Amino acid sequence: MCEGFVLCALAFVLLAAASHRFHRDAGATSPAQRRWLRGLGAALIVVALMRAGTAIDGERWVRLLVCASLAAVAVVLTLSVRAAAVLYPLRRLLTRRAATPVGREVEALVGARG
Repeated sequence: MCEGFVLCALAFVLLAAASHRFHRDAGATSPAQRRWLRGLGAALIVVALMRAGTAIDGERWVRLLVCASLAAVAVVLTLSVRAAAVLYPLRRLLTRRAATPVGREVEALVGARG
């Protein structure tokens, strides 16, 4: 149940980051990025369904719905209080610059120290 809650919460954060209200806070400026966020969120919900721990029957659906509803309430409450803080890791991931090779980075540090 705990991993279902975490997977659903992460999926809802990704879906919220793709929404019209929060996409700027998440750094998802292009429509392609928002489509990827929606797709990843939907995939995480499917993974949560498959990892619910029982055979495919009514109990699995009940467990998924419980996890999803608790995760949805938690995500909505945190987004209403601190949306920028919740979406910061996603913004950092989506807006990072191209990584420089390690050698150049070390040379820049050594050059800066003198």
